[in-house]
Amino acid sequence: MVEARGGRRFAAVFLVAAFLVLLLGRWVKPVNLVALSAAAPFASVASTVATDTGDVISGVTQGNRWRDENQSLQDQVGIVVRQNMLLQAQLHDDKLLRSMLRFDELNKHMEFLTARVIMQDPNSLAPYILINRGTRDGLRRGMTVVSHRGYFVGSIIDLTSNAAKVQLVSSPSSSVGALDLKTRASGLVEGQYSGLPQLHWVVANSTLHKGDFIVTSGQENLFPRTILLGQVTSVQHQNSALFQSAVIQPAADFSNMEMVQVIRNFVPSVPNRLIGSQ
Repeated sequence: MVEARGGRRFAAVFLVAAFLVLLLGRWVKPVNLVALSAAAPFASVASTVATDTGDVISGVTQGNRWRDENQSLQDQVGIVVRQNMLLQAQLHDDKLLRSMLRFDELNKHMEFLTARVIMQDPNSLAPYILINRGTRDGLRRGMTVVSHRGYFVGSIIDLTSNAAKVQLVSSPSSSVGALDLKTRASGLVEGQYSGLPQLHWVVANSTLHKGDFIVTSGQENLFPRTILLGQVTSVQHQNSALFQSAVIQPAADFSNMEMVQVIRNFVPSVPNRLIGSQ
């Protein structure tokens, strides 16, 4: 009884389903299109996810190669930068050497030895520089040192085999026979404990002017003649005084000194004790 009722119910459902299929068959395709349209966003997201996932995987696999290429480029840039720095340093040194060459050509009676400044202390109580030449290069105490432009720097006061200490003209221990190039007034350029060197012991009836150039006089054969010491910046003159003095701005730039020249064929002919040797 129950089985017969279930069989009838199944047959009825089957007939209804068949009727609906036959009646609505023409709607099957539109339904499929709607379903596809509705599913399109999800398909796009799935495609994007798949693409991004592929890109990530590709990035991971190519990451090492990109990193190696970047490191290689950085190394090449570093090499170029170092080469440029070396080239600039070489050009700078060449410029200094050309200045020295011009000075050498104008002073062919002098024998010059180029030296590099390896240490300097222009602001101490006794200003000096150290150069990378010494006794093995034929240097001796008292030899005159000039800048790359030929301006007076100082004299050698101490030596080792491969280095020399140069006392600057600005040192209080320095005293150089000097001459006003224009008026021929003579005196001594002496370093000061503070401030610029001064030209002392110029007789009152001699004329000094601001802007005059002061050169070595060669007095007592301590230094070669006519090496530029500096320029007068001011003159002190008292009517009652027998002598006048002047402040001198050194021609050499002690704050930015890299290379100098030693006049090797001029050695003071007086005993070392007279030139402040230690």
